Amino acid sequence: MEADQPTVAIIVPCFNRWPHVREAIDSVVMQSWPNTKCIVMDDASTDGSYDRLKEHYDAEPKVAIHQLESNQGQSAARNRGVSLSNADYIGFLDSDDLLVDSAVACRMRLAMEQPNFSGIIFGDKIDETTNASLLPDEKGYSDPLTLDEYIDDMGWLHTNSFLIKKNTFLALNGFNETLRKKEDIEFFLRALSVKEARYAGGPCCMVREVDTRRARHDHARIIEQGERFIEAIRANPDLAKALTPDQLKQLLEASTKSLLQSLYRTRKNQQFRNALFNAIKEDKIQINARLVKRYFLSFFR
Repeated sequence: MEADQPTVAIIVPCFNRWPHVREAIDSVVMQSWPNTKCIVMDDASTDGSYDRLKEHYDAEPKVAIHQLESNQGQSAARNRGVSLSNADYIGFLDSDDLLVDSAVACRMRLAMEQPNFSGIIFGDKIDETTNASLLPDEKGYSDPLTLDEYIDDMGWLHTNSFLIKKNTFLALNGFNETLRKKEDIEFFLRALSVKEARYAGGPCCMVREVDTRRARHDHARIIEQGERFIEAIRANPDLAKALTPDQLKQLLEASTKSLLQSLYRTRKNQQFRNALFNAIKEDKIQINARLVKRYFLSFFR
């Protein structure tokens, strides 16, 4: 029976996440879907993660540990993991988060019922303490998620909560390796412009706060990336057709606010003022009382 079931690979990118990454990997090993394997891509960690993981999982047939030659970011690590897999379906798990035991099985149930479906199959991100669903609203089993719905509330999809056929992921060109922030959002926007997503129902993943190194706190990376997120969206022909002017403006404003906040929080005062001035001039953002206050405060910090 197991031989007839599609295979699934969960890709876990890892950079200096020892020992939390062990819990993430173990949550993949414990999946109730028998044909699930875990591919760990160490992104040139400096804390000994790779050697420790190789030693710890050497005898575990469901786990393969690989390492990138140099630190290239989570997008490159995920893409490399996919390229090393021969699975029918692929999914992802951040190295400090967890899958519930039935995460793969509940999504593969829909995949088995609809074998010709080639879009995104997603489940619920759940609260770490209460296990309550963190989706923005309710959906019925197999209900679609549109690009418009995702733009209205990006809480519908998380990197940990979806499965997709490997050949579809490759046809979408995977994650954008020029992005180290919002690479998941850019992927979902790009995917939903040409593919549908469907809800598989049930709890799937748990995002944990094991430390403060979450994407929204990484101001240095946000500043370094600058406007590449918006440039990637504008450069994609499918998105150019699918997005309305208002939706593009909404994405542009959110990205600009994120950059301005990081410049302000890191006290790069002159850069903040210059970026704010240019954003207003180019109609990327609407001025408000908070921005005015930050502008004047930036002269005295």
